[in-house]
Amino acid sequence: MKPRPERKRVSSRSVILAVVAAAAVMIVLTAGFRVLRQVIMRGADSFFYPYLRAAAGSEKISDRSLLLRSPAELAAQVEQLGAANRELALQSSAAGTLLEENRLLRQMLDLADRGERKFVVAEIMLRDPLRFRESFTIGKGSRHGITVGAAVVEVSPDGRLLLIGVIAECGARTAKVVTIADNSLHISGRVGANGAVGFTNTGTGNAMPGRVRFGMLPVRDDYISGGAVVTTGFERSIPAGIKIGELDFSGAVLPGLNTPDYSCDLIPAVKPESLRFVAVLTTPFHGPDAP
Repeated sequence: MKPRPERKRVSSRSVILAVVAAAAVMIVLTAGFRVLRQVIMRGADSFFYPYLRAAAGSEKISDRSLLLRSPAELAAQVEQLGAANRELALQSSAAGTLLEENRLLRQMLDLADRGERKFVVAEIMLRDPLRFRESFTIGKGSRHGITVGAAVVEVSPDGRLLLIGVIAECGARTAKVVTIADNSLHISGRVGANGAVGFTNTGTGNAMPGRVRFGMLPVRDDYISGGAVVTTGFERSIPAGIKIGELDFSGAVLPGLNTPDYSCDLIPAVKPESLRFVAVLTTPFHGPDAP
């Protein structure tokens, strides 16, 4: 009988090394697969994101094509939309101004139906930049029935007449208006609360900015700031009851030896610098050139 061949003995060290190598290979392969999977998934997400996002977020984005545009294109469109919004804001503001002017103009045109008084609505054509509160020129004159001394008024939102001033000069097609802010204009005014009468641009002291001096008031103890002052009707071309302004006693001068009457400030009912149209109280014009 032939003797059996002897088997080679495998050392335990070799087995351990083989197991370790196999484990290392498995770890490397697993890690590589994970990294490769992440790279593939990220690439796929980047490629398919606009389409998937458009489908998933359609309820939030009305224009889904925006998701397909580059950041530069989106930034340019944002700038265009911002410019369009600014333009719309300006148009909205202008429309609001026109609506307010239209409302005032319609109220002024309605003045023609107030009793026996006749009014002409005129647009302000010219202002003196150094005296824009004291005077201005309107685009109508004697051909439209306007005369020197006629009352110039505005209409409040509640339909009340507010005195601006009077006609100082009058041509055929234009006229110059002097407002109550002019120191040379003295108009009598009645205090509504007690009936006392004073005059604009008279009295002691200087008026505060945006106000006119109101003096020659009789001595009384029942004057209050904020009291309304209306026209008396003493002036021939200025009817009674038109509001001139409100009293302001913060700078009042009390009666004394040299000042036997009260003086205070008057807050005008109208700011002339904000006007565009005015109404002028006229007399009937029957000449051959009447419009």
